[in-house]
Amino acid sequence: MTHLVSILSEHLLPNFLLAKEFKGKYNKHIFITTPRMSENNIASRLCNVLEIEKESVNVIEVSEDDLPDIQCKLKNENFNRDDKYLVNLTGGTKMMSIAVFQHFFKFDAEFYYVPIATNKIENVSSGKSSPLNYRINVPEYLSLYGLSIAVSNLKNTQNVSKGEMFESFVFDCIRKAKNLYPEKNQIAQGVKIFRNHDEKQNDNEIDVMWTENNQLYVGECKVSLWKPKEIDIYKRPINNPPEYLDEIMYKLSAISKDFGLRVNPYIFIKKGLQPNIFNEDRLRSIEKRMKILGIKGILNEMELLNINLLQKL
Repeated sequence: MTHLVSILSEHLLPNFLLAKEFKGKYNKHIFITTPRMSENNIASRLCNVLEIEKESVNVIEVSEDDLPDIQCKLKNENFNRDDKYLVNLTGGTKMMSIAVFQHFFKFDAEFYYVPIATNKIENVSSGKSSPLNYRINVPEYLSLYGLSIAVSNLKNTQNVSKGEMFESFVFDCIRKAKNLYPEKNQIAQGVKIFRNHDEKQNDNEIDVMWTENNQLYVGECKVSLWKPKEIDIYKRPINNPPEYLDEIMYKLSAISKDFGLRVNPYIFIKKGLQPNIFNEDRLRSIEKRMKILGIKGILNEMELLNINLLQKL
């Protein structure tokens, strides 16, 4: 019998990807977890995304930074020496990885590491690497972080707002440029994010979201930066687009932190950053703020029509 050994942490993407890539090469799962991970239902979360029953998994709870405790817990499991073990060393703490390596080194075992954002698998035993061919989709990716979604993917563009029309335009430009398929959940428009699956009210909404090469991309779409703001009985525009852009960037950065270590947030503005408002000093300030907040780019309508540019996002 062959077991896939996974060391769990809050970021389950490497565990999920290796499990999907090696599907058919193993019979059973072994999860190495901690009390803190158990409190956050991390093992159940991975089971749900892999569509396996938690009861079928050998879940071993260890102290994350106590090497003797981890060694003792693993020894007490009395693993079958006639079995084979495929060990993913990517997750968990360093102490957990060291203890797991030390323990299974005595068995018929192969050790692997999945570097973030490289789409390759490092075979620690042989020193060779191989391509990671599996590609995650939007619902799978978000489910790894305990989130569920509902999407609109507008098909009928009649009787919709200018904002929704622009969202659809952005959606179509990215879909075509990157050859993504909504029916395969590779790209979605109007993505409502739910932290609690049973709640009817969503926590956040992303205008356009897609996955490419096992990375997540999120897009905030705005027709312009003239934000209607209720000041009195009349709705007068806020005459400060730079202030509104700051608000958009901070909000997008905060939301993106819920989606893991490597998220790519973009802002799409139909009219772009108009030169009469955004002079060179302001543009330099915006670039600095983008780097701090992790915003990857701000694109206008004309840039969205540039297929070569979109393919490089």
